[in-house]
Amino acid sequence: MSQINTTDFIEELRFDIREQDMIKAKLVLSKIPEVDDSVRKMALFELNRADDAFAIPLIVNLVAEHRELAHTYPQIKEILYAKAMYHPDMLLSMLTRESKRENRVTLVEVVGDVQLEGAASRLLGILTEEEDEAVIKAVIGALGMIGETSATTPISEYLYSGSLELTISAIYALGQLATPTAFQRLAEKLGADADLDIMILDVFTADQSPVAIERLNEALSSHYAHMRNAAKQRLRDMGGKAVPVLIGNLLHDDPDLLIHTLNVLGEIGDESAVVPIRKLLHNEPRDANVRFAAYEALGLLPVEKGAFALAQGLSDPVENVRSAAAGAIDRNYNTLLAAGLKNIIRNGDEETRQVAETLLNANCETVFLDLIEEVDFQSAVMDFLCEDAHPDVRDRFVELMNQKGYRDLVVRVHDQTCSQKASALKVFAVDDSKMILNIYRSILHSLGCESHLFEFPAEALAAIKANPPEVIFTDLNMPHINGIELIRQVREQFDKETLPIVMVTTQNEIQDNEAACAAGVNAILHKPFTGEDLGKVLTDLGKRIPHGCIKK
Repeated sequence: MSQINTTDFIEELRFDIREQDMIKAKLVLSKIPEVDDSVRKMALFELNRADDAFAIPLIVNLVAEHRELAHTYPQIKEILYAKAMYHPDMLLSMLTRESKRENRVTLVEVVGDVQLEGAASRLLGILTEEEDEAVIKAVIGALGMIGETSATTPISEYLYSGSLELTISAIYALGQLATPTAFQRLAEKLGADADLDIMILDVFTADQSPVAIERLNEALSSHYAHMRNAAKQRLRDMGGKAVPVLIGNLLHDDPDLLIHTLNVLGEIGDESAVVPIRKLLHNEPRDANVRFAAYEALGLLPVEKGAFALAQGLSDPVENVRSAAAGAIDRNYNTLLAAGLKNIIRNGDEETRQVAETLLNANCETVFLDLIEEVDFQSAVMDFLCEDAHPDVRDRFVELMNQKGYRDLVVRVHDQTCSQKASALKVFAVDDSKMILNIYRSILHSLGCESHLFEFPAEALAAIKANPPEVIFTDLNMPHINGIELIRQVREQFDKETLPIVMVTTQNEIQDNEAACAAGVNAILHKPFTGEDLGKVLTDLGKRIPHGCIKK
C-alpha cells in the first residue's frame, strides 16, 4: 500500500497548477507511480482541465520520465495530443528550445503522431545538427509519420549509418513515405544483411502499390536465396494483386526468373495465368527447368480450354518435364486429353511404356483408370509394376485396381513381382515440389537406394536428428528454411565426412554456391537430374550403388 497521502497528493497538484508552479508540479507528478489507480485518474483529470500553456510542458515531462505509465494510461498522450493540436506554435517553439534529451524525444514523437503541420522543416534542421541517437531515431520516425517527401534523401543516408536502430528506423520511415524514390533507396540497400532484407521486403509487401509490387518482383532475380524465397512467399500471399506483374515476367528470356515466376503463379492459382503459361510452352523454352516449372504450374491451375496441349509434355525428352506434364494432365483430364493420350499409346511401343511409367510415377490415378483397359497400355503397366516400380507406387496402384474391380490384374502383379533386395543406402531427399520428390523416389529406387522424401525442411531436420541417413539431397529454393540454412543446421550435428549433403538446384549463382560451400555442402548438382547424375554423385561421395543398371 502506498505511503503517500492521496488527498494531499491531489490537493498539492491542484495548488501547483493553480499557482503555475512548474517545478513543484513536476515534483508531485514524479510520485505518480507510487499512488493507486484511482488517484492517477484524478491526477489526469486535473491535468486535462489545466491551462494548456502550463499543462503541455508538464505532460511532456511526465511522458518522458514515465514511459511505461504513459503506455498503461493512453489517456495521458490523448490529453497531450488534444492540447498540442490547439497550440501548434507552442509545440514547435518547445521543439526548438527544449534541451532535455528525454523531453525532446517525446516532443518529436508527439509532432509525428499528430502530423503537425509546419514541423517538417524544424525536424529536418534537428536531423542535420543533432548527434544524439535517440533524438535522431525519433526525428526519422516523425518525418515518416508526417509523410515529408523532401526528407527522402536525408533519411536514406541513415540506411548506412552503422547503427542498427537508426537503419531500421530509416527503413520504416521510407516505407511510410512510399514514394518511388524512397522505394528505390530501399531496393539499393538490399543484399547487405539478411534480416534487413526481409524488413525491406515486408515494407514493400505492406504497401502493395504498383511500385512496391514491382520492387518485390525484382527480388525474384536476386543473387541471394533468402531474398528470392522471401519475395516468392510474399508475392504468393499477395495473391491476385501480384499476378499482372508476374505475367509480365513470362516475356523475359531469363530461366531463373521464369522458374520462380511460374512457381508463384501456380501457388496463387489465378486462372488468368493459364494462357500466358501455355504461350510460353508453345514457344518451346530451351531450358528443361522452365518447361518443368510451366507444367507444374499448370497442374495447380484450372486449365479448361486448350487442356489437350498438355499431352505434348509426355513426349518431352526430359523425364522430369514428362512427370510435371503428367501431373497437369491428371488434374485437368477431359475427353480431348483422353483422345490424345489414347493416340499416343496405341502403338504399344517404347513410347507407350514411357508414358505408362511416367503416369504411374506421377500418381496419375484419374488417367490410369481411364486407360487401363487399353490393351497396350495395360501391358506396359503390368511390366512396370512387376519389374521396376517403387514398392510405394506398386502398392498404391495395386490397391486402386483392387478397389475398382481389376482383381485379375492384382493377382498378376503379386504372382510376377520379383522379390526385392534389401536397400543398401539410406537417402533423404528434401524438396518443396511433390513432383520432384516423386522423381527422386523413382530414380533412387532404380539405384537400389532406400529413399525418404520430405516436402518440408523442418520435418527433414527432425528426422535427420532422430535417425540420420547416409546421404542428403536438398533443394536450394524452399520457403521458411532454404537449402543453405538446412545444410547449416545439419552441420551443427554432423560433419561432411559423416553425412554428405548434395544441394540440387536450378540456380547457378556464385553467391548461392559460395554460401552453400561455407555452410558445408559436399557437392552441387543442377536440375534437371537423371539417374546417371545421381548415381555419379553418390559414387563420387564414396557410396556403393547396389544395382548395376543406372537408368538414364
